[in-house]
Amino acid sequence: MFQEYWEAFLIGPFLFFAGLVGMGMVVMSIIKLRGGHLRYEPLLYVLLASIILALLLVMADLTRPPTVMMVAMLNSFLTLRYNLFLPILQGEFVLRFSWMALGIVMLILALLAVAIWALPYITQRIRTLLPPAIVKPLEPLLAILDKLALWVLSKKWFYYAAIFIGVMVTLYSGFLISEAKAVPFWNTTLWGIPGIPTIWIFSATAGALALIRIYHLDREHVVHLTEKYGVSAEIGEVAAIFLFLYNALNSASLAARESAEAILWGVLAPIFWVFVIGLGIAVPLLAAAISRIKHSTKLTYAASVSGLFGALALRTLVVYAGIPEPL
Repeated sequence: MFQEYWEAFLIGPFLFFAGLVGMGMVVMSIIKLRGGHLRYEPLLYVLLASIILALLLVMADLTRPPTVMMVAMLNSFLTLRYNLFLPILQGEFVLRFSWMALGIVMLILALLAVAIWALPYITQRIRTLLPPAIVKPLEPLLAILDKLALWVLSKKWFYYAAIFIGVMVTLYSGFLISEAKAVPFWNTTLWGIPGIPTIWIFSATAGALALIRIYHLDREHVVHLTEKYGVSAEIGEVAAIFLFLYNALNSASLAARESAEAILWGVLAPIFWVFVIGLGIAVPLLAAAISRIKHSTKLTYAASVSGLFGALALRTLVVYAGIPEPL
Protein backbone atom coordinates (compact mmCIF):
# COMPACT_ATOMS: atom_id res chain seq x y z
CA MET A 1 0.00 0.00 0.00
CA PHE A 2 2.61 2.54 1.08
CA GLN A 3 5.61 3.53 -1.05
CA GLU A 4 8.79 1.47 -1.28
CA TYR A 5 11.06 4.03 -2.99
CA TRP A 6 12.59 5.30 0.25
CA GLU A 7 13.28 3.25 3.36
CA ALA A 8 11.38 5.32 5.95
CA PHE A 9 13.56 4.19 8.85
CA LEU A 10 16.68 5.34 7.02
CA ILE A 11 15.43 8.47 5.28
CA GLY A 12 13.28 9.63 8.22
CA PRO A 13 16.28 9.85 10.60
CA PHE A 14 18.37 11.35 7.78
CA LEU A 15 15.82 14.14 7.31
CA PHE A 16 15.77 14.69 11.07
CA PHE A 17 19.55 14.95 11.47
CA ALA A 18 19.93 17.09 8.33
CA GLY A 19 17.29 19.55 9.58
CA LEU A 20 18.78 19.63 13.07
CA VAL A 21 22.20 20.47 11.64
CA GLY A 22 20.81 22.97 9.15
CA MET A 23 18.72 25.08 11.49
CA GLY A 24 21.18 24.46 14.33
CA MET A 25 23.81 26.23 12.24
CA VAL A 26 21.34 29.02 11.49
CA VAL A 27 20.23 29.63 15.09
CA MET A 28 23.74 29.38 16.55
CA SER A 29 25.15 31.71 13.87
CA ILE A 30 22.46 34.32 14.51
CA ILE A 31 23.13 34.19 18.25
CA LYS A 32 26.88 34.48 17.60
CA LEU A 33 26.44 37.47 15.28
CA ARG A 34 24.28 39.18 17.89
CA GLY A 35 26.99 38.76 20.52
CA GLY A 36 25.30 35.98 22.46
CA HIS A 37 27.22 33.38 24.44
CA LEU A 38 26.36 29.71 24.36
CA ARG A 39 28.08 26.47 25.30
CA TYR A 40 29.19 26.01 21.73
CA GLU A 41 31.48 23.04 22.34
CA PRO A 42 28.86 20.36 23.19
CA LEU A 43 26.43 21.81 20.64
CA LEU A 44 29.04 21.60 17.89
CA TYR A 45 29.90 18.03 18.83
CA VAL A 46 26.21 17.11 18.49
CA LEU A 47 25.97 18.86 15.12
CA LEU A 48 29.17 17.20 13.92
CA ALA A 49 27.90 13.75 14.92
CA SER A 50 24.51 14.54 13.35
CA ILE A 51 25.89 15.60 9.97
CA ILE A 52 28.08 12.49 9.83
CA LEU A 53 25.05 10.32 10.68
CA ALA A 54 22.96 12.14 8.07
CA LEU A 55 25.52 11.44 5.35
CA LEU A 56 25.83 7.79 6.38
CA LEU A 57 22.05 7.32 6.42
CA VAL A 58 21.44 8.87 3.00
CA MET A 59 24.31 6.92 1.49
CA ALA A 60 22.97 3.72 3.08
CA ASP A 61 19.59 4.29 1.46
CA LEU A 62 21.06 5.22 -1.92
CA THR A 63 22.98 1.94 -1.94
CA ARG A 64 20.01 -0.17 -0.77
CA PRO A 65 20.43 -2.43 -2.62
CA PRO A 66 23.73 -1.53 -4.35
CA THR A 67 22.31 -0.51 -7.71
CA VAL A 68 22.97 2.05 -10.39
CA MET A 69 21.44 4.90 -8.29
CA MET A 70 24.68 5.69 -6.46
CA VAL A 71 26.70 5.37 -9.67
CA ALA A 72 24.28 7.69 -11.46
CA MET A 73 24.55 10.32 -8.72
CA LEU A 74 28.36 10.18 -8.70
CA ASN A 75 28.33 10.40 -12.48
CA SER A 76 26.24 13.58 -12.28
CA PHE A 77 29.01 15.13 -10.15
CA LEU A 78 31.85 13.97 -12.39
CA THR A 79 30.20 15.06 -15.62
CA LEU A 80 28.77 18.27 -14.11
CA ARG A 81 25.45 17.22 -15.62
CA TYR A 82 23.45 19.25 -13.10
CA ASN A 83 25.86 22.13 -12.69
CA LEU A 84 23.87 25.36 -12.60
CA PHE A 85 26.40 27.29 -14.68
CA LEU A 86 27.53 24.66 -17.19
CA PRO A 87 24.61 25.18 -19.63
CA ILE A 88 25.31 28.94 -19.69
CA LEU A 89 28.99 28.30 -20.39
CA GLN A 90 27.89 26.09 -23.26
CA GLY A 91 25.60 28.79 -24.64
CA GLU A 92 22.37 27.24 -23.32
CA PHE A 93 20.33 29.70 -21.28
CA VAL A 94 18.46 27.13 -19.20
CA LEU A 95 18.27 26.39 -15.46
CA ARG A 96 19.14 22.77 -14.83
CA PHE A 97 19.97 21.12 -11.55
CA SER A 98 19.10 18.18 -9.31
CA TRP A 99 18.01 18.65 -5.70
CA MET A 100 19.82 15.39 -4.92
CA ALA A 101 23.13 16.58 -6.36
CA LEU A 102 22.77 20.08 -4.88
CA GLY A 103 21.77 18.65 -1.51
CA ILE A 104 24.76 16.35 -1.20
CA VAL A 105 27.04 19.30 -1.96
CA MET A 106 25.27 21.34 0.75
CA LEU A 107 25.65 18.48 3.25
CA ILE A 108 29.38 18.29 2.56
CA LEU A 109 29.68 22.08 2.98
CA ALA A 110 27.73 21.81 6.24
CA LEU A 111 30.13 19.11 7.44
CA LEU A 112 33.08 21.35 6.57
CA ALA A 113 31.55 24.41 8.29
CA VAL A 114 30.70 22.53 11.50
CA ALA A 115 34.13 20.87 11.55
CA ILE A 116 35.89 24.26 11.22
CA TRP A 117 33.69 25.72 13.98
CA ALA A 118 34.45 22.77 16.27
CA LEU A 119 38.15 22.54 15.40
CA PRO A 120 39.55 24.77 18.21
CA TYR A 121 37.63 22.71 20.77
CA ILE A 122 38.80 19.44 19.21
CA THR A 123 42.46 20.45 19.20
CA GLN A 124 42.19 21.55 22.83
CA ARG A 125 40.67 18.19 23.76
CA ILE A 126 43.50 16.41 21.95
CA ARG A 127 46.03 18.37 24.00
CA THR A 128 44.31 17.64 27.31
CA LEU A 129 43.19 14.03 26.80
CA LEU A 130 46.07 12.42 24.92
CA PRO A 131 49.44 11.61 26.53
CA PRO A 132 52.15 14.28 26.06
CA ALA A 133 54.29 11.80 24.14
CA ILE A 134 51.59 11.63 21.44
CA VAL A 135 50.66 15.32 21.52
CA LYS A 136 54.21 16.68 21.21
CA PRO A 137 54.86 15.55 17.60
CA LEU A 138 51.34 16.71 16.66
CA GLU A 139 51.73 20.17 18.18
CA PRO A 140 52.97 21.97 15.01
CA LEU A 141 49.99 20.63 13.05
CA LEU A 142 47.57 21.45 15.89
CA ALA A 143 48.94 25.01 16.06
CA ILE A 144 48.42 25.51 12.31
CA LEU A 145 44.88 24.14 12.48
CA ASP A 146 44.12 26.39 15.45
CA LYS A 147 45.33 29.50 13.64
CA LEU A 148 43.41 28.73 10.47
CA ALA A 149 40.19 27.90 12.32
CA LEU A 150 40.39 30.93 14.63
CA TRP A 151 41.05 33.22 11.66
CA VAL A 152 37.99 31.91 9.83
CA LEU A 153 35.83 32.05 12.98
CA SER A 154 36.82 35.67 13.57
CA LYS A 155 35.15 36.68 10.28
CA LYS A 156 31.46 37.57 10.10
CA TRP A 157 31.19 36.15 6.60
CA PHE A 158 31.68 32.63 8.02
CA TYR A 159 28.49 32.89 10.07
CA TYR A 160 26.52 34.39 7.19
CA ALA A 161 27.77 31.50 5.02
CA ALA A 162 26.75 29.05 7.77
CA ILE A 163 23.24 30.57 7.80
CA PHE A 164 22.94 30.16 4.02
CA ILE A 165 24.25 26.59 4.07
CA GLY A 166 21.99 25.70 7.00
CA VAL A 167 18.86 26.99 5.28
CA MET A 168 19.79 25.20 2.05
CA VAL A 169 20.42 21.91 3.85
CA THR A 170 17.04 22.14 5.60
CA LEU A 171 15.22 23.03 2.38
CA TYR A 172 16.99 20.21 0.58
CA SER A 173 15.80 17.75 3.21
CA GLY A 174 12.26 18.82 2.29
CA PHE A 175 12.61 19.07 -1.49
CA LEU A 176 14.35 15.67 -1.56
CA ILE A 177 10.99 13.92 -1.18
CA SER A 178 8.57 16.68 -2.23
CA GLU A 179 10.00 16.54 -5.75
CA ALA A 180 9.00 12.87 -6.10
CA LYS A 181 6.16 13.18 -8.62
CA ALA A 182 5.16 9.52 -8.29
CA VAL A 183 3.97 10.15 -4.72
CA PRO A 184 1.48 13.06 -4.88
CA PHE A 185 1.12 13.30 -1.09
CA TRP A 186 4.74 14.42 -0.81
CA ASN A 187 4.35 17.23 -3.35
CA THR A 188 1.16 18.63 -1.81
CA THR A 189 1.49 22.41 -1.55
CA LEU A 190 0.24 25.01 0.90
CA TRP A 191 -1.69 26.84 -1.81
CA GLY A 192 1.32 27.17 -4.07
CA ILE A 193 4.05 27.07 -1.41
CA PRO A 194 5.96 23.75 -1.18
CA GLY A 195 4.42 22.01 1.82
CA ILE A 196 7.06 19.66 3.20
CA PRO A 197 10.01 22.14 3.00
CA THR A 198 7.87 24.70 4.88
CA ILE A 199 6.98 22.19 7.61
CA TRP A 200 10.61 21.13 7.86
CA ILE A 201 11.81 24.72 8.37
CA PHE A 202 9.41 25.26 11.29
CA SER A 203 10.09 21.83 12.80
CA ALA A 204 13.87 22.01 12.45
CA THR A 205 13.93 25.50 13.99
CA ALA A 206 11.99 24.23 16.99
CA GLY A 207 14.38 21.26 17.20
CA ALA A 208 17.49 23.46 17.08
CA LEU A 209 16.11 25.67 19.86
CA ALA A 210 15.28 22.56 21.92
CA LEU A 211 18.85 21.30 21.48
CA ILE A 212 20.25 24.61 22.71
CA ARG A 213 17.86 24.51 25.68
CA ILE A 214 19.09 21.06 26.71
CA TYR A 215 22.64 22.38 27.15
CA HIS A 216 21.59 25.56 28.97
CA LEU A 217 19.12 24.34 31.60
CA ASP A 218 20.98 26.32 34.27
CA ARG A 219 20.71 29.57 32.30
CA GLU A 220 17.11 30.63 32.75
CA HIS A 221 17.35 33.56 30.31
CA VAL A 222 18.52 31.22 27.52
CA VAL A 223 15.72 28.77 28.36
CA HIS A 224 13.07 31.50 28.20
CA LEU A 225 14.51 33.01 25.01
CA THR A 226 14.60 29.67 23.18
CA GLU A 227 11.13 28.78 24.49
CA LYS A 228 9.77 32.10 23.23
CA TYR A 229 10.93 31.50 19.67
CA GLY A 230 10.30 27.77 20.01
CA VAL A 231 6.61 28.40 20.70
CA SER A 232 6.38 30.48 17.51
CA ALA A 233 8.09 27.71 15.53
CA GLU A 234 5.82 25.02 17.03
CA ILE A 235 2.67 27.03 16.24
CA GLY A 236 3.88 27.59 12.68
CA GLU A 237 4.69 23.90 12.39
CA VAL A 238 1.30 22.63 13.60
CA ALA A 239 -0.53 25.14 11.37
CA ALA A 240 1.53 24.05 8.34
CA ILE A 241 1.01 20.35 9.12
CA PHE A 242 -2.78 20.61 9.28
CA LEU A 243 -2.98 22.88 6.24
CA PHE A 244 -0.80 20.37 4.38
CA LEU A 245 -3.08 17.48 5.39
CA TYR A 246 -6.21 19.51 4.58
CA ASN A 247 -4.94 20.21 1.07
CA ALA A 248 -3.97 16.56 0.65
CA LEU A 249 -7.49 15.50 1.71
CA ASN A 250 -8.92 17.82 -0.92
CA SER A 251 -6.43 16.87 -3.61
CA ALA A 252 -7.50 15.59 -7.01
CA SER A 253 -5.14 12.68 -6.43
CA LEU A 254 -6.64 9.56 -4.84
CA ALA A 255 -3.20 8.51 -3.54
CA ALA A 256 -2.68 11.85 -1.75
CA ARG A 257 -6.12 11.59 -0.14
CA GLU A 258 -5.41 8.04 1.03
CA SER A 259 -2.09 9.10 2.60
CA ALA A 260 -3.74 11.97 4.52
CA GLU A 261 -6.61 9.73 5.66
CA ALA A 262 -4.17 7.07 6.90
CA ILE A 263 -2.39 9.71 8.99
CA LEU A 264 -5.45 11.51 10.39
CA TRP A 265 -7.79 8.60 11.19
CA GLY A 266 -6.38 5.49 9.56
CA VAL A 267 -3.71 2.95 10.47
CA LEU A 268 -1.05 5.64 11.06
CA ALA A 269 -3.27 7.91 13.20
CA PRO A 270 -1.99 6.65 16.60
CA ILE A 271 1.58 7.52 15.62
CA PHE A 272 0.54 10.94 14.31
CA TRP A 273 -1.62 12.00 17.26
CA VAL A 274 0.50 10.49 20.06
CA PHE A 275 4.06 10.99 18.86
CA VAL A 276 3.95 13.87 16.34
CA ILE A 277 1.21 16.08 17.79
CA GLY A 278 1.30 14.92 21.41
CA LEU A 279 4.98 14.44 22.25
CA GLY A 280 6.36 16.60 19.44
CA ILE A 281 4.20 19.71 19.76
CA ALA A 282 1.70 19.65 22.65
CA VAL A 283 4.24 18.69 25.33
CA PRO A 284 6.79 21.43 24.42
CA LEU A 285 4.00 24.05 24.21
CA LEU A 286 2.58 23.02 27.59
CA ALA A 287 6.05 22.98 29.16
CA ALA A 288 6.77 26.47 27.81
CA ALA A 289 3.55 27.75 29.37
CA ILE A 290 4.39 26.18 32.74
CA SER A 291 7.96 27.51 32.53
CA ARG A 292 6.59 31.06 32.51
CA ILE A 293 5.11 30.41 35.94
CA LYS A 294 7.81 28.22 37.46
CA HIS A 295 11.13 27.20 35.92
CA SER A 296 11.82 23.48 36.20
CA THR A 297 15.00 22.05 34.67
CA LYS A 298 13.59 18.51 34.66
CA LEU A 299 10.40 19.56 32.88
CA THR A 300 12.32 21.67 30.36
CA TYR A 301 14.72 18.83 29.63
CA ALA A 302 11.91 16.28 29.23
CA ALA A 303 9.91 18.60 26.96
CA SER A 304 12.95 19.39 24.80
CA VAL A 305 13.76 15.70 24.31
CA SER A 306 10.06 15.05 23.63
CA GLY A 307 10.04 17.74 20.94
CA LEU A 308 13.11 16.27 19.25
CA PHE A 309 11.59 12.79 19.31
CA GLY A 310 8.39 14.17 17.80
CA ALA A 311 10.37 15.80 14.99
CA LEU A 312 12.00 12.45 14.21
CA ALA A 313 8.59 10.73 14.25
CA LEU A 314 7.12 13.38 11.93
CA ARG A 315 9.72 12.85 9.23
CA THR A 316 9.63 9.07 9.43
CA LEU A 317 5.81 9.12 9.29
CA VAL A 318 5.64 11.44 6.28
CA VAL A 319 8.11 9.29 4.34
CA TYR A 320 6.34 6.06 5.30
CA ALA A 321 2.84 7.37 4.54
CA GLY A 322 3.52 8.17 0.89
CA ILE A 323 1.31 6.19 -1.49
CA PRO A 324 2.29 6.04 -5.18
CA GLU A 325 -0.19 7.25 -7.77
CA PRO A 326 -1.70 4.16 -9.43
CA LEU A 327 -0.92 3.77 -13.11
